[in-house]
Order: sequence, then structure tokens, then C-alpha cells
Amino acid sequence: MQEQERRKENNKAKHYIPNGKAEEFIKMVGNAEHFVNMFIAGNGVGKSASGAVILTNIIFGKQNDWFDYPLFNNWPYEKRARIISDPTTIKEKIIPELRKWFPANEAKNIPDANFDESKEGKNYICKINTNTGWTIDIMSTEQDAKEFESADIGLVWIDEPMPKDKFMATLARGRLGMILIWTLTPLFFAAWIKDWKDENTYNGIAGYVEAEMEDNCIDHGIRGILKHENIMRIANSYPEDEKEARVFGKFGHLIGRVHKKFNRRIHVIKPFAINVRDYTTYKAIDTHPRVPDHVLYCSVDRSGHKYFTGEMLSEGGAEIFSERMKAYENSMGFRLEDRIIDLSAFNKNHHNDSDEDERSFGDQLEQFEKCRYIRGSKDLMSGIKRTNDALDYELKNGVFIKEPEIYIFDTLKTTIVQMDNYVWEEWKGSSKDSKKLSGHPRDKDDHMPENMHRLLLHDLQFINYQLSSTYRSEGGGDYEREAREMDPYD
Repeated sequence: MQEQERRKENNKAKHYIPNGKAEEFIKMVGNAEHFVNMFIAGNGVGKSASGAVILTNIIFGKQNDWFDYPLFNNWPYEKRARIISDPTTIKEKIIPELRKWFPANEAKNIPDANFDESKEGKNYICKINTNTGWTIDIMSTEQDAKEFESADIGLVWIDEPMPKDKFMATLARGRLGMILIWTLTPLFFAAWIKDWKDENTYNGIAGYVEAEMEDNCIDHGIRGILKHENIMRIANSYPEDEKEARVFGKFGHLIGRVHKKFNRRIHVIKPFAINVRDYTTYKAIDTHPRVPDHVLYCSVDRSGHKYFTGEMLSEGGAEIFSERMKAYENSMGFRLEDRIIDLSAFNKNHHNDSDEDERSFGDQLEQFEKCRYIRGSKDLMSGIKRTNDALDYELKNGVFIKEPEIYIFDTLKTTIVQMDNYVWEEWKGSSKDSKKLSGHPRDKDDHMPENMHRLLLHDLQFINYQLSSTYRSEGGGDYEREAREMDPYD
């Protein structure tokens, strides 16, 4: 019994038993169906342990039957690995986990030990060499992005979120073939990670497993190890704005997000044709002196549903901008009723045009388009509330009890990203500790949300074609007579 206990202690990986979600992740990695394999989980689910044990079964060979999959039985790539995390996690989590799960030799600190560690001048272990021919580099997310460009790598383990530029540099290291595993609680850098995951899941490049704390519960999970009462005690100790990520493993870009009700699975839909009789279209423009002008189009159907159907970004003078908008609107088949613009467009010198026209950018647009622009509302809080009301929905058993008022075509990439990333300003000063909102959204990449606010505050309505300004401007005949005689359906 003592010998059995000693052997178990020296090779814990042989006795590792995954919970249900970790088992799913091991299977996904082992079948090598995806380039990037993500384990997105709340705290305490065992994601870091599963990452360390996966490395153990690749580097030292299959340790038990939970890992009886092709990748663990026959490693096809370079025997060079890279582990990436923040400095604290490296010292306090990664290195202890590797030491726990890597098989130990009969005696420690002998020349033929299974692995050796070195710091190479850093304040944490940054390199491990094994007796199986593997070299492991351990890198901090605080290192310069250029440092992630070197070497061809066969295996990468990222633990916790990381900046996008360093992630992209890491992907480039797989030109000779590579598997990347990523274990994370999505609190930080979460918006870009979610966008990347969503985009690359559809094309098969990425695969993911999601888990919450209850998945590691003795009573409610599969082979869980945590008591339910302890899970609840921990969960209730987290601030409300962190529970989604820390307890349920949901992306932390919801923390501080202005439009929390925006859900891509609900509100983003496939495009369909817009015709002049069944849809009235409105547009809003947010102008800016230092970034491209943003245009957003909303089409309203007969039932009052609102579809954000078009977007455009443009730089340059008012004449070119006007021509581009007209060409786009014609190509989309829009029947425009009202045009709304940020009030600041009528400030002199607001727009950095190359010409020396003394008129404001808004005045120039009105002349080139031969129409009047409505000055958009500056009531930001009302716009946020109106948009949240329009996004609101309720589902029961997959059926709408309450349908949202607005939808967004999936071709509106800028609008979707900006809605996801539209967050309240970060906490500052004394309010930082008490987690009080600063009271104003962050002034960055907020152009499409502000266009949406102004459009919805304008009280968009479906207008019959024969009553529309477009029809009248095209010489629609006796307006009053035609209004009386129009089809009852209209």
C-alpha cells in the first residue's frame, strides 16, 4: 500500500480523472479537429489542471485511458511547446500545475530527471527541458509582441486571456503544423476574443467547450469535486458585474457593456431584399474630424419592426461622401424618408475637409444631396434607454414571448462589433473601489451605437409609398387623390 501510494504521488497524471466538461475538452484536443481549442470556463472548473494534464499526455505520452485519442498516441508536429500567461498566473498556477502533473523520477535533482527548469535571468521559470526531447518556453503576456514572433512551435498552451497582437503573432509560429489549446475565464480582452471565436468557429479553425462552476459540483456535475454550498458561497461573493464570467464562464465584455441585452444569436440575422413599397428607410450619420464618418441605415416594415440594413464608412469631403452614399442607397434599393445627422456636423471646422469651403460639413451635404438633414438628438441617456427597450426580448422553450423590436443584418460588421464593445467609461478615483458607473460611455468606437440611438429616438415609422417624400419628389401626380384611392392594404 505504501508503494502504491508512492507511485501514485510520483505520477499523478496516471490517476487523473476529468470532470464532464474537461473530458469534452480532452476529446476535442485529442481528435485534433481544430487548430485552436478553447476551454472557456468559470473559476474552479479545473481548466488550468486540464491544460497541464493535456501537455503531460502529449510530452510524456498517454498516461491513462482518458487520453486514448490520436493526438496523444502519435504526436505529428515539432517537439517544441510554448506556454503563455500573465506573470502572476505563471508563478502561482502554471509552474505548480506542471510540477504536480509531470511524472517525477525516483529521486529529485538527479542528472537524468524527467525534466529540468531554468529562469534564464527572469523572476519566474521560463524554460523547461524534458528527457523526451521536448523544449517548453514559458512567456508572459507583458513581454513585447515582437518576442512572440520567434521560433517554429508545435504546441501552444495559453492560460487566461491575452492581447490580440500577441495572439496573432503566436498563431504565425504554427507554419510547420501546430495545435493551440486555450484555457480561460473570459474577463479581460474578452470582446476581441469573442469576435475571433465566433468568426472562426464557423469555418472550423476553432472549437470550444464552455463550462460553469456547477459543472465541477459533486451533486450537479459529472465527476465534480466541489461542494455545492462552497460554490454558492464563492459565487455570492463576486460583484454582480463579474458573475457572468467568473461563475458562468460567459464573456466578460458584458462587464460594463452599455447594451447588455444585445445578443448576436437573437438580434443578428441574415440579410434579405429591401423594396420601396414594403420598407421605409432612414439613415443617420455620425461625423468626426479624426476618424471616418459612419452612416447607419434602418428600414421599417409595415408591422413596425426595424431592421438595420446598411452601413457605410467614408473619409474625405462632403461631395465625395454624398456621391458614395447615393450610389450605396441605389444599390440597396432603399426608399429614404428622413436623414439624421450629428448636430456637431454644423459646427464650422468640425470636419477636416481638404477644401477651404467656409460652410459647415452638414451645410455642404444638404446642398449636394438637395435635401434637409434633421439635427440628431444629443440626449444620450434617452437614446441608450430607448435602444435597450428595443433590444429587449423574452424566450420560453425557444419561442418568443416577447420579440425584439430591432434586428441587425449580419453584413453590418462595424455596427455589430461596436455594439459589443460599447462600454461605460472605466471606474476612476474613489468610485473605482465601489464599482459605481462613471455615468458616461467610453468615447471610443461609439459611432454606430450613437447613430442607432438617434434613429430610434426619431420614432421611425413605416410610411406608405404613395405618401412618401420619395414618391412626391418623383412627381407622383395628384397626391391627395392618390392617397384617397390607394389600395386598402397600403
